[in-house]
Amino acid sequence: MQKQAESLEVAIAASITNDEESSILQLGAPPNDCPPDFVTHDFETCFLIDCPREAVWTWLNTPGTFIDGQIWPFRVEFSSSSPAAEPLFEVGGLNVHHGPLMMFAGQLTEIRPGEYRSLHYFYGSYVFSMRLIRPTRLEFWVSPGDGASSRVRLRVSSYTHQRLARVWTFLQKFFWKRFPRWMASALDAKLVDQPK
Repeated sequence: MQKQAESLEVAIAASITNDEESSILQLGAPPNDCPPDFVTHDFETCFLIDCPREAVWTWLNTPGTFIDGQIWPFRVEFSSSSPAAEPLFEVGGLNVHHGPLMMFAGQLTEIRPGEYRSLHYFYGSYVFSMRLIRPTRLEFWVSPGDGASSRVRLRVSSYTHQRLARVWTFLQKFFWKRFPRWMASALDAKLVDQPK
């Protein structure tokens, strides 16, 4: 019995690792291999907005941008790496977007200020069912456009059941189509190039 307890303690200690160079507590990562009957699916879109890069970056990295205006019963929540701190977009910060038939729970793993942000979704995140669509990552890039404009690119990576790949692409196009207009309205800016 004593050996089992010691083995359990070792296993628990080994399963929770803290990188010495960062404060990210490694909670879990998507599986490396795509499940059988699934395909790797990347949806990507890009648009130009007539707004300075700094303003676009600030808007993309403000929790209220994604929390406010959610249609009930959907919700976006953030948890900071420190219980006393206000939730922010920070490396190690936790995020969950949930509602009927969906759960996107993840951790911010990389932020290059003014340029790039990566949110890795945990194993167990899904759309419709774990047997159909498993989101793995959400990435945003912001770069200078022409003149004073900014180019915004986003990518949603998932494991998708092979029969649903085209449907998932259609749903992603539908969902993200309003995002550029939403950003332009919030920043009182004009879209220069709308995604097709």
